[in-house]
Order: sequence, then structure tokens, then C-alpha cells
Amino acid sequence: MAHLDTSGHTPVLILGDAEWSVVHGVAMGKQVAGDRVARRLRRNGILDDDGITPQAAPALHGVAGATRHLDAACFEADGPGRRAEAWIGPRRATLVKHERDGFHVYGLDGCDVPSAFAQLLDIGPRHNIDLGPRVLPERVYNLLEVGDLGALADELARLARRLDQGGEPGEIGGPTPLTEGFAHRMWTLSLISTDTPGAAGWELAGALTTLSVPECLYEVHPRSLADALESGASPEAIASMASSGPSGPEEMALIATTSLQVWLLVSPWFFAA
Repeated sequence: MAHLDTSGHTPVLILGDAEWSVVHGVAMGKQVAGDRVARRLRRNGILDDDGITPQAAPALHGVAGATRHLDAACFEADGPGRRAEAWIGPRRATLVKHERDGFHVYGLDGCDVPSAFAQLLDIGPRHNIDLGPRVLPERVYNLLEVGDLGALADELARLARRLDQGGEPGEIGGPTPLTEGFAHRMWTLSLISTDTPGAAGWELAGALTTLSVPECLYEVHPRSLADALESGASPEAIASMASSGPSGPEEMALIATTSLQVWLLVSPWFFAA
């Protein structure tokens, strides 16, 4: 699969999973192996005896000097998901887009990282009409953990049918913008996390999951973490809970937010640590 495209203003590498693993390792300073994958990368002008070839190197300048790793994904109820990662250094970043035909790898100036990730953050103008529900059942936690989006869409649609009992909009037993979005599969799930180097290697430095429908946007947290946030727990305690995760499946809390609040929270993650 390995392919090096030099027709544009910056080279683009298109790689399979094993090929990206080898290229990433070499960019981090590992020796070039002599296995079948490495030979294929040599034939396609990506590796040589010295490591990354000069023509492929601009796509990978961000990897070796990275002080931050960023991973973001966006999924819609009935549409294909999108995911991208970046290794961010003081001047350059390496962006990896997960596409149907493999990993598309190319270099960016550090200042261009925010625009590359903005489309995965589900931010935009909304009326911010929050009429609930504000708690999702444990099964949603399980489905998020295994990444079964089809089953998640079915579960949210069942939840909407259970909550909407024919009442007036906004009243108990009536539809809300959120349940309408669940029922008509018009929701978007966005996940972003960042890692920075620590004593034991790369360590989680922050993460955010949001769920939206056209009218409103929510942060999604395990119920225990949401309760800790509401009670005013210390930032250190919140960070510890977020990195370790809950001890088992639990309800998921929805905390109403805005696109501006999300942007202010995650924008520092777009730059070198």
C-alpha cells in the first residue's frame, strides 16, 4: 500500500497500519529493519539506509521533536467517522488522517494545527436549548467503551421513545431537542484527547467527549466524575479521576456547554507543550 505523493507543495505519505508503525519508529530514531514492510517502504522512496528519505522527511518533521500528541475523532449517527492524530513540536507538526485507504501523513506548520482539527470538534452556532435529559443509562457507557456506534444509535433512539410520552414539547413526557435528535439520528459524538511526555512515556494530559444535536451541545462524563466536578473537587482530584476512569460501567452525565467553552478548553492542546 505504501505510496509517496510529491505532486503537491508538501509530500503526503499513504500507509497501511504496519507501514505507519515502521515509519513512525524510524522517525523516532529506530534503525531501519530489513523485513518485508521496510523493503516495501524502500521501494516506494520513503526509507533508505539512513532512515527517512529527504523527499519524505518534510511530512515527518513533527514526530521526533514532538512534545504533544493529539487524537481527535468525530462520529455521526448514520455517517462515517473521521479521525486524525498529530505529533506536535515547537515549529512543525505531523498530521495523520485515518482514511479508508490508509493513514495519510503530512507535515504542517505548528500554527496550522487548529484549523486542521476544528472540523472534528463539532463546534458551531447553536441556540443552546437545554431541556434534558441530562443522564444517560449505563449501557451508553458500555457502547462508548467498545465503540459500537450502530448499537449506540439504537440505544439513544430507544431512550427517546421511552422518554417521549406524547406530552407538550419541553414538559415532562414530551419531546426535547435532545430526544428529537436521538429519535431522528441527528446527533454527533466528538472525542479529543492529548498526551504529553512524562517519566513513564506518553501520559494523558487531557480529554473531552461531547455529544450534540443541532440545538444543543453537551460534555459527556461518567456520573462519578460529573458529581466531583459539581461538588468543586480539586483540579488534581479531577485529573486523577479522568486519567484512571471509573472502576466499572456507570451512568453518563450530560453537562450543557457552548462551542466557545469547548474551544477555550481544548485550544491549548493544539500547540507544543
